Amino acid sequence: MIRRSPVLALWWHAVSVEGANVSDEGVMARLGSMTAGCDLHLHSDASDGSVAAAQLATDLGHVHMAVLTDHDTLAGSEAFVQALDSELSPPDGVELSLRWSGGTFHLLVYGYSLASTELALRIDELAMARRNRNLELLERANQAGLEITEAEVLAAAGTTDFLAKSVGRPHFAKVLVDRGYVSSIQDAFDTYLAKGRPLYSPKTLFGLEEIGPLCADLGLVAVIAHPLSLGVPLTSLPDTLAKFQRQGLAGVECYYAGYSPQQRVELAQLASGLKLLITGGSDYHGSFKPGLAALSGFGDLSVAADIGDRLIERLHDR
Repeated sequence: MIRRSPVLALWWHAVSVEGANVSDEGVMARLGSMTAGCDLHLHSDASDGSVAAAQLATDLGHVHMAVLTDHDTLAGSEAFVQALDSELSPPDGVELSLRWSGGTFHLLVYGYSLASTELALRIDELAMARRNRNLELLERANQAGLEITEAEVLAAAGTTDFLAKSVGRPHFAKVLVDRGYVSSIQDAFDTYLAKGRPLYSPKTLFGLEEIGPLCADLGLVAVIAHPLSLGVPLTSLPDTLAKFQRQGLAGVECYYAGYSPQQRVELAQLASGLKLLITGGSDYHGSFKPGLAALSGFGDLSVAADIGDRLIERLHDR
């Protein structure tokens, strides 16, 4: 018998009574069948990762399926898919930051040929807003007496234009480290770049009420990334996800590298009870997240092949 938190145990009983198609045995079978075959949450240097998209795909070796989900950009998607050695034809992916009444959260969107959809136009809007945010961050740095130039930030991102790729705070952090203002990427965020710190500037964000219905209309699959980052009490999490589901949410990232095995199981049970798709991934960023590997996370992550299969099935059904 799987040990659950008391709150989720009560909720579990409720959905079981309502006939939810999920069981301890089913969850354990899933865990037992897991292989390092899928990773549905990866970042390249097209956004805030450190490894080029094609190189990342090559480094993965043979996989069941992997999806590049860079922040607010599809720039690396084609190169990643072409270089990937996988058993399934992977969809494109993107990770969007969305606003909601509790603050912000991240949404993973999956679909084929995303660049030719209306969603790509919305991503272009975000790119312009991100450029303006980066320029504001530069101005804040100069006002704080930090000698950071636009050229240095662009070089850290491997580009020559703020609009060419998803340049963001990790690239500013790298410059701060290189200049000796801080000792590490984490120190840069803690001291200057995190919310409430001197260089922080909020992002322009869409809401799920805008993006969710658009994804549903386009046949895309919208999945909440690392859902515990919502900061919602466990007693409210089922209701919050159910509300998001009504706004177009299709799945939950349950098997996430940063979560304990127990948390992953509880989230999978919750998602199953709501009949939401279960996904998983490492959230790999290369050297910008030290110690975090693709596929295996911090060493204990393994996303089952059938999780990738079910994502493909859902895309084909929509």
